[in-house]
Amino acid sequence: MTAPQSSYTDRVDAVDALAPARQRHGRLRDIGIWITLLVATLTLASVAVETSSEVVGPSTLPWWPAQNLTFHVTVGMVVAPLTAAAVLAVASRPAAARMSWNTLLVLSYLASITWAGALHTNVDPTTMTTATAGARQAIALLVSYTGSQAGLAITVVAISCLSVPLTLVAVKSVAGPVAARALSPVLILGPWAAWTTLGIDGISAAACAAVLACGAVVSERRVRGADAFWGAAAAGGLLGIAALLSYGAAWFAVSLLAVFFARRRSSQILVAAGAALAVLGLAAALGNSWPYGLVDTYNAAIGEIAAHPGQLWWLALMPALVCVACGPAIIESLRRFGSSAAWPLMIGPLMALMIAPLSGSNPEQPEYGWIALCPWLIVAATAPRIHGLRAPLGFERSKRSVRVPLVTAGAGACAAIVLMYSG
Repeated sequence: MTAPQSSYTDRVDAVDALAPARQRHGRLRDIGIWITLLVATLTLASVAVETSSEVVGPSTLPWWPAQNLTFHVTVGMVVAPLTAAAVLAVASRPAAARMSWNTLLVLSYLASITWAGALHTNVDPTTMTTATAGARQAIALLVSYTGSQAGLAITVVAISCLSVPLTLVAVKSVAGPVAARALSPVLILGPWAAWTTLGIDGISAAACAAVLACGAVVSERRVRGADAFWGAAAAGGLLGIAALLSYGAAWFAVSLLAVFFARRRSSQILVAAGAALAVLGLAAALGNSWPYGLVDTYNAAIGEIAAHPGQLWWLALMPALVCVACGPAIIESLRRFGSSAAWPLMIGPLMALMIAPLSGSNPEQPEYGWIALCPWLIVAATAPRIHGLRAPLGFERSKRSVRVPLVTAGAGACAAIVLMYSG
């Protein structure tokens, strides 16, 4: 006699039943890894500040114990926890999965504005010495048109927070609507939101998000002919504009190229490249040469480091600092990078992170360069797995539902609140 054999369906059901527990255990492990990284990074940063008078690091972070900690209650200290609680409560409801896509985008945008404003309300109207000429002109235009510090803050936050819905649009196109919905609370409550109010860099981050959102949508199978041509031209034009706002935005060209490559859109690669070069050429004709400005920026950065060698601490710590700013979701995202459908969206920012000294980062205020990278470094956390790098993105959907990483989002939000209001 032979023992009764379980059917394939029974085995799959058993695996599916264990999946939520495994995901929960894995995310708790990721949170533990991230907290360990957080403590180690803050400790090294504090040691760097205390042991070297030449160290000039992130000016907006209260590096414990480098500064004297004080406790003072602000409006943001009340609004931030309430916002995080509201986002997590809505995301945990079954109705959130049935919410229309456009409603999700609008609510995500409004919630991200509230979250960013609560974490940091000081908008810096000045630009760095390593900023592009386009960035200086853009911030000067905003200051002249808004007319007040409050108006400037509202404008900068409103534009910068567009990166959240734009990132969701790109993730939906590449990894599917289920992955995008699951990622939304993590994006909304990202710790990096504290820096979106600092000035032009938040606006540059929104421009970078628009590049990948446009490139992902116009390269879908349903987009053909003239729509595909002009869509690729729009993506390339946006890339040129983003590069004029930030030198680091040029790394997003790698992600745009990867999206077109994975979807076998070679013609769109040429169109987008031509459009981006046309924008930079037009800017050069008007007296704003991007290549020359980039060379001048690198020379200025090298001179700054030569004058203050202690700043090499921050460049060395840059990858760890960005991982801290991304929150716990980056651990799972990096682990799944090679097998995730979202790999094209991550590859450009990941290269910028690993080659931080060449990404246009300012050694005096490196946190300004994090804003555009952080949302894209976590997109693989909820994306389905694929087989082969050239799988047709956006058309191979996971048959299993993706659980919303509420614990991960909540842990990152709590860490952001503690860090921002501890000093």
